[in-house]
Amino acid sequence: MDAPQVQLVRTSDGGSLRVFSYGSGPGAVFAAGSLTRTLLYGRFASRLSATMPVHVYDRRGRGGSSPQPPDYSMDTEVNDLKAVLDATGSRVVLGHSYGGGIALEAALRLPVSRVAVYDPAVNIDGCLPTQTLPDLVAAAARGDHVGAVMVFSREMDPVLARVPLPDPAARALVWAASRLTREGHSWKEMVPSLAHEITLLDGTHAAADRYAGIRVPLLLLAGAHSPWYFRTIASGLAASLPGSTSVVIPRAGHSALNHPSEKILSLFRRFLGQAA
Repeated sequence: MDAPQVQLVRTSDGGSLRVFSYGSGPGAVFAAGSLTRTLLYGRFASRLSATMPVHVYDRRGRGGSSPQPPDYSMDTEVNDLKAVLDATGSRVVLGHSYGGGIALEAALRLPVSRVAVYDPAVNIDGCLPTQTLPDLVAAAARGDHVGAVMVFSREMDPVLARVPLPDPAARALVWAASRLTREGHSWKEMVPSLAHEITLLDGTHAAADRYAGIRVPLLLLAGAHSPWYFRTIASGLAASLPGSTSVVIPRAGHSALNHPSEKILSLFRRFLGQAA
């Protein structure tokens, strides 16, 4: 995998965003999920860049970008995405999880040409499991990033949800991962932003037809092994957007873009190729 080009893009409120560009020139901008290091999308972006340049940016509160502002909202995310689109000359938006929700907002608000998302986290009719939100926010507020990740993982990991571990065992597992893995090392930095983002999702119990105003081609992918609600979200959106394409990816979990299968890559390539 070739090393990406790196640049800083200024935001409309005076902040900065670190952008990793796989290929040069206008192409697609990718909005990342809440608890995943941006560089973990590198393999995905690099392999797509043969079809179209892909620009992946550190969202606020992570990596080399500015912290989230005190008045953080979805407006912040959409304005930041616009800054990267403008800086790279791109009009295609890709997104994963929370970044998928940002991409869908961009399809409503920005002059983009097409949007593709995997497991988009939008709280259609309150289907996202935010009932444990108070525990996550409380853990983040006291600086307990291990506790916050433990709460989050129980909702996001179908295996843990199906075979729940006792609190001490789950905490020990997350603590070990936070010390022994590169991904775990980044959790402390990302947990405060995660708490703000999940809080925002809890307050957006939108109906699927909220997105009926999307007029650009839309690809909705969901993992067969991801939590069930991502498939519900994708199918609900597809039902309100007749021109969209919705596909469930066999044997794929929520983190599938970190190690993308040829099935996932081929769907994205075909979609991007139609824009080239």
